[in-house]
Amino acid sequence: MSTLPAEALEALCDPSISLPAYAKIIDQKTGQEIKYDPYAITEKLQATVVSYYSNPPLTDLDQTKWLTLLGYRQGGKSLTAEACGYVKSAYTPGHDHVCIADNKDRAEYLHRRIHLIHNNWPKVVRAKTVPNREVRQLSFKHGGKMRILSGESGAVGIGQSPDSFHGSELPYWRNAGHQFSMIYPSMINRDHSKVLLESTPAPMTENSTEWWRDQCRDAKQGLGRWAYAFFPFWDGKLNQRRWPKNSALTNEEIGMMNRYGALGLKKEHLAFRRLMLETDAEIRRHPDLFKVYYPFDDISCWISTAGSVFRSDVLKKHQEAVLVPWRAPYLEYEAPVAGAVYVIGADPAGYAARDHAAFHVLKVFDGEWTQVACFGDVTDPVTFARKLNEVGCRYNNALVGIESNGVGVATLALLQEMGYPNLFYEKAYKPGLAATVKSVPQMLSYLQDALMDTLVLRDEDTVGQLGSYREDKSTERSAAAEILGARGAGKRRQRHHWDKVSALQLSCAMARHAPRRYKDTGAPAELENVLLFRDMTYEQLEEYRKNYPSKKTARRRAKYPKRRR
Repeated sequence: MSTLPAEALEALCDPSISLPAYAKIIDQKTGQEIKYDPYAITEKLQATVVSYYSNPPLTDLDQTKWLTLLGYRQGGKSLTAEACGYVKSAYTPGHDHVCIADNKDRAEYLHRRIHLIHNNWPKVVRAKTVPNREVRQLSFKHGGKMRILSGESGAVGIGQSPDSFHGSELPYWRNAGHQFSMIYPSMINRDHSKVLLESTPAPMTENSTEWWRDQCRDAKQGLGRWAYAFFPFWDGKLNQRRWPKNSALTNEEIGMMNRYGALGLKKEHLAFRRLMLETDAEIRRHPDLFKVYYPFDDISCWISTAGSVFRSDVLKKHQEAVLVPWRAPYLEYEAPVAGAVYVIGADPAGYAARDHAAFHVLKVFDGEWTQVACFGDVTDPVTFARKLNEVGCRYNNALVGIESNGVGVATLALLQEMGYPNLFYEKAYKPGLAATVKSVPQMLSYLQDALMDTLVLRDEDTVGQLGSYREDKSTERSAAAEILGARGAGKRRQRHHWDKVSALQLSCAMARHAPRRYKDTGAPAELENVLLFRDMTYEQLEEYRKNYPSKKTARRRAKYPKRRR
């Protein structure tokens, strides 16, 4: 190989050139060896993986971006990534490629497939290997190597300093977040290091699904060095079957075609879905699981079957609505309208780096509460209070309800100091709304009712959090336990990404306390005697409430006949 010209070595080091030319894999249809073709069973997925290793995108600082890939089952994500890792390790002196699979069986499978590719590579250009004692490792004479490890132990990756890293099926790892905190420091300072994380979605019962969901959302927002790619299940050429003759679409399938037909969904793909519903017992019992393993989009794939307290049929209309991709930390969907009634529900956060703060602005009509603005970010109480004051004043001095537990007290005090004119008072002397054993389930029921009938959501991230929301008041390990790797229980909240759901519950509670307006120009005839706070300022409203005659009748003291002594 050393005698090859530089141009030939450069071509061999490029996966987009060498893999289609020399790599052989097992055909999923026939079980026979065939030449590798990234377009054989996928439209774009495998080609995207090859393109990343061949010509990765760069940041503004000319650093290689890291790719998070969310896709469907049996798309060849893992094998393609490892084939690219093989090319880089075989033809780049000293290149170290590490793959961590979700379990030992998958690691063994990938290792066998890489050995097949290596053994079938033409001898004239095959990189020379040297013996090694490591399990599932391929070492080359020039110092390059590739290793395939298992993530089920929860302790791999510590001390690794690879040039390229591939994480496969991350929701099924044991504590993926902790493992990556050990791997990233060795790669973050390398400007040209490559990181590829890939998996399907997964039920929330799996070890690291929440971490994987949050990772996908962060990458989609373009945080740090992350890039993002999502592929719906119809990208796979094997995910289709012949449509039965004289078979009509069901109402559910008609809805799918109306929503996704323009994006590439065909009746042949729905025929594949019917086959999976009939064949797979797990999917047959829980049909929504099809959207997990074979996603239609990257919102509905995080569904209630995966553990959410909200039913999938309740969330369906919101998932199918026109949603705006989230761009942190603040996004407005509609400018304020003079005379409109607005409310804000806010879930504050402390100074801990783990805590997120969030609030929603709702425009309140009778029978319709529309999300017009949203905030969500890691922040401190001072910055959060200033943003609340700014947005609240902008939206007609919106009624602001804040969770008064813990750090919420500080946020309320700061808003009072700023002179915000329209804070919600749980009692005359107590601003905010306390989260208690009674109020938390009550606010959750308000949100459930609103999702069914009243609420109109615009934020894609909010809908995504609703799809996986389970519980927001659980306990978790202490900070010391996390640092030391201990397993003792603590008293802090469970690590989660449902800050917007908590804020939305408060927003719905505020909407129930706000004055109501009708969207029509006039009130219904039978409600003409009802006062609508349409053109009244907050000060006028308070003055009206003070002067409005009470309808409560005075309690009369019961009279009893006097008894003679």
